[in-house]
Amino acid sequence: MPDTILRSQVFRDAEFPLAVQRIPQHGSGDDQHAHAFHELVLIMKGHGTHAVGPESYKLETGDVFVIQGDTTHGYMETDKMTLVNILYDPDQLRIPHADLGGLPGYQALFCVEPQVRRHRKFQSRLRLGIDELARASNLVAELAEELTSRTPGYRFMATTHLMRLLGYLSRCYSQLDLDLTRPVNQISKVLGYLERHFTEPVQVADLVKVAGMSQTSLMRHFGQVMERSPVDYLIHLRVNHAKRLLRGTQFSISEVALQSGFCDSNYLARQFRRVAGVSPREYRRQAAGSALP
Repeated sequence: MPDTILRSQVFRDAEFPLAVQRIPQHGSGDDQHAHAFHELVLIMKGHGTHAVGPESYKLETGDVFVIQGDTTHGYMETDKMTLVNILYDPDQLRIPHADLGGLPGYQALFCVEPQVRRHRKFQSRLRLGIDELARASNLVAELAEELTSRTPGYRFMATTHLMRLLGYLSRCYSQLDLDLTRPVNQISKVLGYLERHFTEPVQVADLVKVAGMSQTSLMRHFGQVMERSPVDYLIHLRVNHAKRLLRGTQFSISEVALQSGFCDSNYLARQFRRVAGVSPREYRRQAAGSALP
């Protein structure tokens, strides 16, 4: 059984699950570990091998990858390898993504790659150059300083630095010259398109065109990576947007439906109950007296 790293072992502030670890000369070992939070890894220098379950792949200076919670992994055959871990719980931090989800690079690095890596061997694609790695290192240093000093307002400032880092890495990935016909890139493009257009009418034919693959291939690859169909993913995007409107506005249920991409309030109610387990009205009532997600 792999070791499980507990939240209390890495987060000084239980209500603010964000930490930075710099590990110089990372050792080698066959033991793998798991944790119930995300891990953004930057290889600052050296090289080694990353083991994810039964699979493994080589790491070099500048490699960047994300390990999602509950994924077992570890490092082997390291040689002077220094790495930085950004440990965080995105659900509890509630990081505002704004239009970041529309970047294919964000979808590839933070959503698609980690899912693919769970199930089969997959070589991380984002390898920063010297200047890019230096800039990322500076952003990490600013984040680490806030978490160490814990001066008043540090949660706000640390979240800001984390957002800058996520945005910068997403842009770096989006600028890579990659084979756009590979499924990871195709699915990432579809996810970015859905993030940008989920409030509009979206047809499967639109997604087929964006992906540049047949409908059969799109459905198969999307299901393998995201573990749901494109249509179901779209509905979840719309329901999550409806939740934000229900919590933060006084719009009528009909207006929430239209602004979330649903054709009417009845369709919103059916899909909302299926996804969230309660009706939109009940969700709004509960949200008024609690911190519902």
